[in-house]
Amino acid sequence: MESGKSSTKNHLHHSSDDSHGGKGESDKCCEGHEKSDTPKPLDIFQCVKVGFLSGVQQLVEEEGPAILVDFDDKGHTPVHWATLGGHTNILRFMVQCKVNLDLQSRNDLGPRPIHWACVNGHIAICDILLQAGVSIDTVDNKGCSPLIIACQYGQTMLAGYLMGKGARLQLTDREGDNALHWAAFKAGHCDLTRLLIYSGFNPRQKDNFGQTPLHLACINGDLNTVRMLCEQDGVEIDVEDHNHKTPVMLAKGRKHKDITSYLEKEIKQQKSIIPRIDCKTILFGPPGNSRAAFLFFVISTVFWGYPMYIFRCFPATFGMLPGLHIVFILNNVFMWYTFYNCYARDPGYLPRNSADYDMAIKKVAHFDEWKQGRNPLSKLCHTCRLVKPLRTKHCRVCNRCVIEFDHHCPYIYNCVGLKNRYYFAGFTTSAALMALITLYFAVILIKMEGWNALYGFGLLEAIFFGFVANMLCTCAWYMAAKNTNTNERINFARYDYLKDAQGHYYNPYDRGILNNMKEFFHLKPSLSEDEVLRARTYTV
Repeated sequence: MESGKSSTKNHLHHSSDDSHGGKGESDKCCEGHEKSDTPKPLDIFQCVKVGFLSGVQQLVEEEGPAILVDFDDKGHTPVHWATLGGHTNILRFMVQCKVNLDLQSRNDLGPRPIHWACVNGHIAICDILLQAGVSIDTVDNKGCSPLIIACQYGQTMLAGYLMGKGARLQLTDREGDNALHWAAFKAGHCDLTRLLIYSGFNPRQKDNFGQTPLHLACINGDLNTVRMLCEQDGVEIDVEDHNHKTPVMLAKGRKHKDITSYLEKEIKQQKSIIPRIDCKTILFGPPGNSRAAFLFFVISTVFWGYPMYIFRCFPATFGMLPGLHIVFILNNVFMWYTFYNCYARDPGYLPRNSADYDMAIKKVAHFDEWKQGRNPLSKLCHTCRLVKPLRTKHCRVCNRCVIEFDHHCPYIYNCVGLKNRYYFAGFTTSAALMALITLYFAVILIKMEGWNALYGFGLLEAIFFGFVANMLCTCAWYMAAKNTNTNERINFARYDYLKDAQGHYYNPYDRGILNNMKEFFHLKPSLSEDEVLRARTYTV
């Protein structure tokens, strides 16, 4: 690696399969036994790994509570395996047996059970351990606290819980990396990084190698975190680490072109006295949010499609098909009207920095109040600092939370959400009709005048746009008829409100095609959150 650390492995030593109960060992522990006529004696480690409480209780009765702090051949205790698997019932039994719940594993890392609980984000397990007297800041042999381990594995809710319980923010591991350094290094955890900074972490703090969170985000290629650190926190972009490497140099070395382009523009802007006009960004969009598809549609239609229609198609075929030409022209007017509204309208952005966000963060410390009911942390967006209503998702391209988020469409250079979804349905429908009529015109012209390159290109363009538009049009109207959206259809397993009492897929918003279409066009109010939760609870 070009930075102070000799290789990326130095920043990954806690996330390997061998560390803190990683997947490598946990998978092996659950393997089935070979069939045998003679029943095998109970093994405390196997019983704990599979969550077999009665087996654990039987062994404790036979051999005493000391069996719960034995070490296996890997150097871990049954307490470690109970915390890794999230077996709260077994862990509570261990608490009743009054065994030591804070023993270190006998290996190089020396993790404690609470560290293993943090790997998989088991808040309930951590809560039991803390109530039993385990220190919230206990460290392993690498100096990693539970909060640092939680951030290594991207466990945002657990990190919020630990900070709410009073975890020390200033703790670092042996290499000087704190929880924020690790969150920035782990690509895709921009919300966790935002939460840590909001909670008091210094985004400019350097580790033992002179690297700031910005250095680490550049190493791992997380453009959203880089932009957040630069734009929201104003960190220094050209600061060098102990190897004299700046963030942009690290991004170049890792071939992260979007980050390199973004940082180079930021550096030039900071050094320039006169505000710089970036024509490339104006035309093609900022790094990570390209306008290429948007411009391809507009330019090919306006500067290729319409001249061909006006100068070749219209004169040759209007006498034969005057009605079709009128339909084509009116359809195009409607298409550009809906296209403009798709592009220019707010898709349903939620206001940032809500008071509910601050209230939810404060509730984290009082875990008992919400661990059995609604969990406010599961709905927090730490980038926008708000509590997300149901059906809301944070768009990584726009970097905003959108209510009833469907998807980010590159052809309209905007998200599709609650406030522009009907315009999008109208745009895709008119675009599909335009492509079909264009295809018909192209076939007519080829029959009349013979094959040539211009007509051939027009035919291929019509086929391409027709395929894309018809696919989007079909999806848009299907989603409207079922009162769902693309995000929910793809990611329904993530959302509890899309499951019935047995955990099967169930859409509480689907009230029949007529009512669904009324709601789609804002002629009927949507179900409230309480109505949705009641429907989920009582649906069998």
